[in-house]
Amino acid sequence: MDKFQRGIVVIAFASLAIYVFISMVNIEKSSNWIKWYHQMNIEEQKKYDPKIAICRLKKVLVMISVVGIAGFLLSWFIKPAISIITFVIIIAIFAFSISYIGPKNCLIVKK
Repeated sequence: MDKFQRGIVVIAFASLAIYVFISMVNIEKSSNWIKWYHQMNIEEQKKYDPKIAICRLKKVLVMISVVGIAGFLLSWFIKPAISIITFVIIIAIFAFSISYIGPKNCLIVKK
């Protein structure tokens, strides 16, 4: 196993463990962990819902776990170079998730 394959396994199972932990904790309690929400004043907090960020975080963690495990299995059976591609895809997902989970995308839409 090369270093990229080990890294993919660690990232995939760490993401899966975080997902399981967040799923076991109540959404109300886990939304208290969103730092950007608690740095806003009360008027701004009324515009945002941290529960949206928790649901999106769960989606990102599942996606990272699936991509990581699939990439590891493909690199194990087909070609070890696939692990490098999978590692780059996971880093891209991390970069995308910063804006996806952030406050700009967690606005409450009023109809």
